[in-house]
Amino acid sequence: MAGPVTPSEIPQIQQTTPTHEANPSIESNAISWEDLELLHHFLTITALTFADRHDLQQMWRIQIPKIALKQKFLMHLIFSVTALHMASLDPKKQSSYVDKALRHHNVALPHFSSEFPTATQDNSASLFVGATLIVVSSLNLSLARFEHDASAAVDEIFGIFILLRGITLFHGKTWQWVQESEIAPLFANRELDGSIVLADDIAEALEALKSNEQLSPDGVDRSIYFDAIEGLGRCFKILATDTQDFGMILNWPILVSQEYMSLLSSRRPAALVILAHYAVVLHEVRDRWWVSEWGVKLVQEVYQMLDDEWKTMLEWPLRRILPTWSESI
Repeated sequence: MAGPVTPSEIPQIQQTTPTHEANPSIESNAISWEDLELLHHFLTITALTFADRHDLQQMWRIQIPKIALKQKFLMHLIFSVTALHMASLDPKKQSSYVDKALRHHNVALPHFSSEFPTATQDNSASLFVGATLIVVSSLNLSLARFEHDASAAVDEIFGIFILLRGITLFHGKTWQWVQESEIAPLFANRELDGSIVLADDIAEALEALKSNEQLSPDGVDRSIYFDAIEGLGRCFKILATDTQDFGMILNWPILVSQEYMSLLSSRRPAALVILAHYAVVLHEVRDRWWVSEWGVKLVQEVYQMLDDEWKTMLEWPLRRILPTWSESI
């Protein structure tokens, strides 16, 4: 399990700089008319995109905004992520909404960072939700960066993995506070049904990956890769449930071992091959605005990074994500 992250390790969103200087009304306690537009959109639309379960949607619509009334940084993060959602829905106003998102994010981040190292019973829930919204923003803004640098996908996802692992900063009593707080329903009923069976092609692909001697010819890292692949199997089982918990697919980068993260950081071919299989998981939830084309971008870059001897191991993820992959890459 990842250890706590420090404020200096919290990624800054640097997709662009706001076109205009921050509006004083955004930095004050007053709510502007523009903010009311964002709040209305969050309550009626954006909040519903974070979960399919009705009880969790209600949590995002009602309880989390109520928490944000007491934690200014969280309200600004809500405004920020909502502006990004609106940007994805209205290309003509995309630049304007992204501008608003960045301004609100820049107001929120210093306050979030200052409270991050000293979580208390009063602010632990808002810190957890705030970190979650920063992850969503990072996923979405990374897609915009790909338009200018198509080779950035692996670097971007690795940074987001580090941020996700940082959400596990809540240990012991602090984590207990979060689980007993107003957002407790977010952690309820998440047990995976043991009767779920993987689709044949998924089961065969993961089994072929585990049994491939090329992953670790000397066997030194085999158990590390095996555990990461087993985690992928759990992700695919989550996607096979009737009430899909899309947030749980982000558990994979949290739960993989630090040893796998080190191998991925070193861009070891076997670690990249497994990452390309995780791209299939992301592609399965591409209808989520904050995921969108992540699976496509990720598998394309991994393919470009690998030598020919490793590219053959990407046949299944390429076929699942890009049916005409031989023509697309």
